[in-house]
Amino acid sequence: MTALMNLYINSTRNACRIGDESRRRFEARRTVKLFLAPRDASMADAMVPDYMVSDSMIDRYFAIEPPVMRGTTEFDVIIEEIERAFVLGLFFSALSGAVVTIERMLNTARIRLHEHVSPKAKQLWNKAATNDWQPNIDALVTWKYLTDELAAELPEIYELRCCYLHSGDISTTEADSLKAVKIAYRLLNELIPA
Repeated sequence: MTALMNLYINSTRNACRIGDESRRRFEARRTVKLFLAPRDASMADAMVPDYMVSDSMIDRYFAIEPPVMRGTTEFDVIIEEIERAFVLGLFFSALSGAVVTIERMLNTARIRLHEHVSPKAKQLWNKAATNDWQPNIDALVTWKYLTDELAAELPEIYELRCCYLHSGDISTTEADSLKAVKIAYRLLNELIPA
């Protein structure tokens, strides 16, 4: 049986991978300028002044690495906003987007794979999405779609999710955001490797 899958290819970082440090930062600045442009407007990077992009924005751009290739999902709009939010310094938005992406990926992967794999996770069979990550993590590890290493790190991100969702301490939003974004991108890469 033939199966078709739509893939999203992200080549926006290619120019930032070559040349010396100043060349890479110059190319990154050009890309980050477009993060400041309205999404529904046709703009070139030359239309956004250089002073609108700070060095810290460029540093944050280099701190994360979105997947080069991933399967498209019904929640692509969330995935696409993570990078923009983090680079622009909208840390709560980036963290929120990252944990929502993780939760949706865990649920989507478990629900779609369950009928095709063994052993069945009886407590999850024919169950809809859940906000408890651990049963999905356990099932995906059992089915070898998720590494033990990433599975061990996901509960920490779940705790961040709960902290921010349920009025916990939010004094380390930037660091927490970076951690969540990196894990979300790793999960996307593990479930659909490039």
